[in-house]
Amino acid sequence: MKINPPNHYWEFARQYIINQDKELRQIGKYYIDKDYAMKLIKFGSMIKHTSGELAGVNFQFMDFQIKAIVDILATKHLIGKFQGLRRYQRVLIYTPKKSGKTEFGSLLNLLIFFMDKEKSKEIYSIASEIEQAKILHKAFITMLKQEPDLLECVHITKQPPKVIKEDGAFTDEYEALSSTADSKDGKRPSTVFIDEGHSLVSKNLYQIMVDGMSGRREPLEIHMSTAGYNMQNFFFRDVYTYAKKVRDGIIEDDTFYQIMFEPTEEDIKKDDWKNPELWRRVNPNMGVSPTYSYMEGKVAQAEQSEQTLIAFKTKNLNWWCDKITTWINSNIWNNNQSKIGFNKLKILKNRKCYGGLDLSSCIDLTALVLIFDDENGGFDVIPYFWIPKDNMIERVKRDKVPYFDWVKKGLIRTTDGNVVDYDFIESHIKRICSFFNVKTIAYDRWNSSDLIRRLTEDEVTEMIQFGQGFSSMSAPTKQIEVLALQGKLNHANNEVLAWNVSNVAIKKDASDNIKIDKSISAERVDGAVSLAMALGIAIKDIEEKPEENVYEKRGMRIL
Repeated sequence: MKINPPNHYWEFARQYIINQDKELRQIGKYYIDKDYAMKLIKFGSMIKHTSGELAGVNFQFMDFQIKAIVDILATKHLIGKFQGLRRYQRVLIYTPKKSGKTEFGSLLNLLIFFMDKEKSKEIYSIASEIEQAKILHKAFITMLKQEPDLLECVHITKQPPKVIKEDGAFTDEYEALSSTADSKDGKRPSTVFIDEGHSLVSKNLYQIMVDGMSGRREPLEIHMSTAGYNMQNFFFRDVYTYAKKVRDGIIEDDTFYQIMFEPTEEDIKKDDWKNPELWRRVNPNMGVSPTYSYMEGKVAQAEQSEQTLIAFKTKNLNWWCDKITTWINSNIWNNNQSKIGFNKLKILKNRKCYGGLDLSSCIDLTALVLIFDDENGGFDVIPYFWIPKDNMIERVKRDKVPYFDWVKKGLIRTTDGNVVDYDFIESHIKRICSFFNVKTIAYDRWNSSDLIRRLTEDEVTEMIQFGQGFSSMSAPTKQIEVLALQGKLNHANNEVLAWNVSNVAIKKDASDNIKIDKSISAERVDGAVSLAMALGIAIKDIEEKPEENVYEKRGMRIL
């Protein structure tokens, strides 16, 4: 491997800075702080890599990294009330595994920590788990330890993992945090690095960091991530999808900067994941990291295992994929959705509907799903979920989903205590049935309780036992797939139901009958089971509906 000296990169940087500054000034809104930009590149080129073949070698830049440093840190407002302040406030660096995100992120961090003029800087790297958050922190410290002059300027603590620099009367700090940290309120971040945002279970920590930046003149959040498996995650919706819209000109946001190496829509349609040309386009350092031999080895493994193939596409090609156990692809599930708002509820109120009730154990999610058939052979779906309020943090850790966010959005209702309050659920179901024309509610006969008995005795609606075996579940489970494919299942993109559906594992018998198998499903599937039961009794009722007798409608005619 050829090792370039630091000054090798300076001429490229100088030329880019001149050209970019000229182009921005012609537009009239921004400029490049040329002296500062050149200082950043020179300083960065002296910092050494922390691991692998390049450990101890001065930073070996890729062209896009030089451009990113100049763009992110040295592009400033030319006129107006923000004159002289940085242009960019949000950044996405989206590259596959083995493309040097950690090294580059640590270098950006080091540049901000030592060269940014803001006083009392608070820099954080955050991740879903503390070990993930420490990866960037460890690389940062390793870079420092290779530069004695820089190391003398700081104090390092292990618990909490923090780097502290005294600047006269002011103190600059960099700390690694996870979503499980005890105390995160009261912080005033100036810069936040979000590492592998696709794996963040909840938006809570990210939101606390963003809210804490409100008092900063030049706030900066830098997302560094590969693709993931959870397309219901806030990172996919609020960061990745938003960045694509900015890149494609759908959204105009001068404060958002994106670097995105990923397959095109055409690549995904071709599904040509073995093609080295695709590898080169999505891996900015292809041939160095990863090497061709590494990718060829991964392809050989992927040919033998669907699960390994999904992992290869997702992590090595930056290709968002559903988990191998996914029952209905998320793109299909989200097809042709519309909001179920107040006006739609008034229409549904006068329609006949069917329900499926999946009663949990005393500590888990309970689900009721209502479906309303329409004139086009499709169904509108309204799900209800309940969970005990106490110990929600433990459930977030166990299920790795944002229960608190869903409660705040009204997608889940909580019951007091640490076990399910069936009295509360009974009262809510009665209110639901008094509002909608609920003809029947199906329930699992093996998991019935006093709640079922009371609803039956009070004649709230007709309660029907529904078996969980192949004979009962196969037809509605298959029909859910068909309706989703046809875009005739409008669930209004309910996030909890989508999560349940994404967790479903299907079991088949010798006759190709299928059913949802709770025992092997990844996480909670209560809403999906409830939907299948509701559709099952709806199908049965529609099939048993007597054919219209024309003579009853218009009477006899005599010729």
